[in-house]
Amino acid sequence: MKLLVCTTEYYPHGSGIANVAYNVVQQLEEKGVECTVCSPTGPDIKIETISGCGRISLVHYWHKVSKYFQNRQDQYDVAWLHYPLMLRSNPFKRSYVTIHSTAHGIRYPSYLKPYQIISKGLERYCLNKLDASIPFSAVSEQSISDLRANGINRKNIVKIINGVDTDIFVFNDEKNEIRVKYGLPIESTIFLSVGRLTYHKMPFRMMDLFKKIQNYSDDYLLVIVGEGKLLPELKAYARKNEVRVKFLGYVKSEELPEIYSCSDFFFMTSKYEGGEPTLTVAEALASGLPCIASRIPNFKLIEENNLGLLFHPSNDDIAESEILDYLDNYDPKYSKEIRNYAKNNLDWKIISDKYFEGFYNVIEG
Repeated sequence: MKLLVCTTEYYPHGSGIANVAYNVVQQLEEKGVECTVCSPTGPDIKIETISGCGRISLVHYWHKVSKYFQNRQDQYDVAWLHYPLMLRSNPFKRSYVTIHSTAHGIRYPSYLKPYQIISKGLERYCLNKLDASIPFSAVSEQSISDLRANGINRKNIVKIINGVDTDIFVFNDEKNEIRVKYGLPIESTIFLSVGRLTYHKMPFRMMDLFKKIQNYSDDYLLVIVGEGKLLPELKAYARKNEVRVKFLGYVKSEELPEIYSCSDFFFMTSKYEGGEPTLTVAEALASGLPCIASRIPNFKLIEENNLGLLFHPSNDDIAESEILDYLDNYDPKYSKEIRNYAKNNLDWKIISDKYFEGFYNVIEG
């Protein structure tokens, strides 16, 4: 099988889409699939686009993709397209589309409402323009429902959830040396948050909730890994409100497994996520961390499989009570069970098989 992967981001650049595409490609290549990756950064075909312009950047990239492959499509058995916002016609005879987050689902601040309306219109037009026979997959039930709510008329959209490399993200009993390496107190109970600091992840609510929680133990410490335009404001907010938090900022991807493995709990307050689970939740589970997160659809597997706690999505007083009750009753021995769940259900080997089946069905017609 000759697979072309077209994506707007690819590892080590980018986040969710980049990681899914990269990890599935790694697994497929081990099966003997010949993969060619096309993205703004390559590595095989580099199609540069305008950076930092939101949906305009996406549309510009896909316009150049459709033009570039107009007379090259026969070189590949199937093209795997990640959120293809093509204004031109799709040049590929055999395609498979994967959707991560959607313009309909992302919650923008009120002043960006016009941008969201335009983005939703572009999404609806471009995705409905694709031939009805092209199979779609999405990384969560939320993404599927968001597509349909935005009028994306696909009969069947298959859910293929996010995965994790369980050989890299592992459970670790020995945490002290790692904590010393990153300047983290050895005796603390660490609540870890990983990800870009954006509005829909509700980082200020995280500060407020943790301020309540930290009052019950001097050992509780919030550790935040990630950057974003809210970081300076968030640091100032934490100082003003005396939140016990350590900001590690940007951490290289190869160092992240250590950060997870020396922590005790994973903490998220997002009001919207595209992936199910998010890549960071999958990494946390593979590391044996129970996940304490807001009760939104994308985190439901945490509750359904006893992998942590989902707390009230909007009421901080109720959330505080739920979290403290969970902490009082949590048995650290259960971390190994959490790790086993990830290994048996979320490993990229398992996830890549589902994509391989989808690609094979496209080729077979």
